[in-house]
Amino acid sequence: MGAQKLDPKGRNYDPVAHDNESPVRRVKVSPFLIGRYPVAVFEYDRFIADGGYAEEEFWKAGGYGQFAMPGSWRRQLRHPNRPVVEVSWYEAAAYCAWARGRLPTEAEWECAARGGREGALYPWGNELPDQFRANYSVGGPGQPTPVGMYPDGATPQGIHDLAGNVFEWMADRPGSYSEAAARNPKGPEKGSGREIRGGRSSMELRVSDPNWNEAVARLDYVGFRCVRDIPSP
Repeated sequence: MGAQKLDPKGRNYDPVAHDNESPVRRVKVSPFLIGRYPVAVFEYDRFIADGGYAEEEFWKAGGYGQFAMPGSWRRQLRHPNRPVVEVSWYEAAAYCAWARGRLPTEAEWECAARGGREGALYPWGNELPDQFRANYSVGGPGQPTPVGMYPDGATPQGIHDLAGNVFEWMADRPGSYSEAAARNPKGPEKGSGREIRGGRSSMELRVSDPNWNEAVARLDYVGFRCVRDIPSP
């Protein structure tokens, strides 16, 4: 995980890496499945129709009873194939629980974005971003677009929109992984914030670039996708 800008011959070298992306570290990730796309508006609407906001069992992470639907929901329903946004971390976690999954850890997300390629800078590889690979601030439409509209930006495994379009909520709190967390990655145990990945600027599109926001925030540029564990044989 992470990147460093001091040793061109070292692991995950990136000359524009932020200091908080270092040190590069090994993190054990158990087998998992990750959504090919961010959760779309029409998918989230099924959660609402199924009474997801009223079922406390899906809200074990917190936030139960605070809301009844995402922000600007009527407006979002006009664009059913766009990523759902204006959902707090708690709402995203509840949806994933309803879908029999969970939010990805930061390590899982970065693992998926690198696609098995050590040192990959972006989900598609090391080529610089352009208007064919990602919806981002340079030459982009200035709003979320339907999921999967930038196939040139997918990973070799066919996972779309990991860079651009919207940020995505992570399971982790912001901060460095401890030695114990590296063996069972969950990140720090305390704090009101949660990591987000994905980004809208060229720097944020990089697979190692960490950002965060308060878990209660409902922002028009933050969505999410779900993961599921693969049981051991």
